[in-house]
Amino acid sequence: MVIKIDGGLSTALEERGSVMQTALWTGELLRSNPDAIRQAHVDYLRAGAEIIITSSYQISFQGGASFGWSESEVSAALKLSTLLAAEAISINAAPAKVAASVGPYGAALADGSEYRGNYDVSTSQLREFHSRRLEVLAASKPDLFAVETIPEVREAEIIVEVLNQFDIPYWISFSCVNERNICAGTSFEQAVRAISGAANLLAVGINCTSPDLVTPLLASAPTNLPFVVYPNSGRKWDALSKTWSGGSHSLDPESVKAWVQHGAMYVGGCCGVGPADIANLQLS
Repeated sequence: MVIKIDGGLSTALEERGSVMQTALWTGELLRSNPDAIRQAHVDYLRAGAEIIITSSYQISFQGGASFGWSESEVSAALKLSTLLAAEAISINAAPAKVAASVGPYGAALADGSEYRGNYDVSTSQLREFHSRRLEVLAASKPDLFAVETIPEVREAEIIVEVLNQFDIPYWISFSCVNERNICAGTSFEQAVRAISGAANLLAVGINCTSPDLVTPLLASAPTNLPFVVYPNSGRKWDALSKTWSGGSHSLDPESVKAWVQHGAMYVGGCCGVGPADIANLQLS
């Protein structure tokens, strides 16, 4: 059975009139307009999503501090992100799961580093960055973690190490730069192999990557693990102007069929993929 996940949270929010202009992106609405986040989750649930991903992607203690947030305010925002998703499921009154979003270190830099990787930080700094946030998110009791847009193997391995402390299932999805490689340059095959033996790992895969790259990437990395796939619409992100450029690609049925044939068990969309696209997503 293939499970439908949601699309880009920012896309659903923008379609309802929200404007996100800071480096905290959708996370800024956790303080200014949490009702909008809840409603965006409901939109995806009504489109048939069986897993919804929280608004915690851009929230971290490091990133929050740069905006003057106290540590308690960052913790409260992380916990609220899970609560809003759970409330949306209650409103929709249909079974679904909450995946707490775990973004990469690069997301806190707000300079496009999640599409480059190779951060100039130590392993201990990366571990500290992820440990504090994951501890708070684990306490909020999501059904699973969506570790997403990870550009490098080192960061994925560190996150796996931290997640070993918690008995919560998770997937890890990489951002990829071409038909064979994740953004930091390692092959997708090597990245999959590096984490495949981890406990509680539900799936490994690809997100926020052009959909036309997905099939060859999956074909390059045979594994016994299920794949998770939620590409963006194919546009390119400009971190300076905070805008997308280029044409969009739909999640066409033939591509989706190919992903499933290569082992994709969880399929949805990322930036530029909205509730209507998820409603039209055919998985059988």
